[in-house]
Amino acid sequence: MTGDANELWADCLQRGVVALGYDKLYFDAWQAGDRDEFLRIEMQSAPKGTSESDVKARSTLWFNRATRIAESENDIWLHRAGNDLYWAVTTDASPIFEEYDGKVMIAKPVSGWSRRSRRTAALTWNSVHPKARDYLTSQQAVFRVSDETMKDYIQALIGGDDLERWHGQPEWRERLGEGKGRTLGRNVELSELVITRMMMTIRDTVKNSNGQQVLRTLREKRLLCSEAEMKAHLVDLMIKQEGLCAITKLPMHIDGQDDLDYDMLASADRIDSNGHYEPKNVQLVCRFVNFWKCSQENGKFMELLDKVVNHRLKAAY
Repeated sequence: MTGDANELWADCLQRGVVALGYDKLYFDAWQAGDRDEFLRIEMQSAPKGTSESDVKARSTLWFNRATRIAESENDIWLHRAGNDLYWAVTTDASPIFEEYDGKVMIAKPVSGWSRRSRRTAALTWNSVHPKARDYLTSQQAVFRVSDETMKDYIQALIGGDDLERWHGQPEWRERLGEGKGRTLGRNVELSELVITRMMMTIRDTVKNSNGQQVLRTLREKRLLCSEAEMKAHLVDLMIKQEGLCAITKLPMHIDGQDDLDYDMLASADRIDSNGHYEPKNVQLVCRFVNFWKCSQENGKFMELLDKVVNHRLKAAY
């Protein structure tokens, strides 16, 4: 876990890395793999009166942290900023070493920091079970989830999955203080807002498109399943498509998110524009794609998009 004390957090968030800064002397010793020199430097800088065992433990801790960051791949990393909890996963890209202000940044690229679960619920420190918070807090400055039990829990947490198999364990219930009436807060999923909006749009579209003539004949559109079934399908699509537009693969925006662009809002689109609303004929796309596609057949629309992209690429070169 990287905490508020990590001076590089702003860089981590902006550049998509997990990082720590080391004084140049420490970095040179670490890069050379010289633990003895690393310890010697730590001995010289330790406050007077610090026991030798404490200095050795601190030296080993920070030497290993640098190694863990540089060699990390497909690991979950967490950052706590006040009550907000961010997560990211390291990639297979090479580590980054950059000098700044007499120090060296040791960094590893990540997939991108997020403070929401994959189901778009905001992740907050207060909503993490105290049993897990105990473990996370003990990791201090930088944290790679390595404990297998906690790794499974964190993966379920960021996945927005059911956490009852942990929360229901006697020791977890005791740590929470259920006997004293204490409960965990619930994070509202932004996807609840977007699903509700899309269902309202489908309902209105079906209501207003029943073949009546309004200067022109509107194509009839019907909902061929229950609203509950369609809502469940939309939720499933949000997960299966991983928040990406089915046609452009661009990230879809959801109601209430930061930096919302209404053209990028998730929108329920009929794959076959001549068909009706039913699970097998609905996909999620960016709102602008739905507008552009209009009554166009799915495959034809994608073909036209490819032509536009290829033409622009040729024109650029």
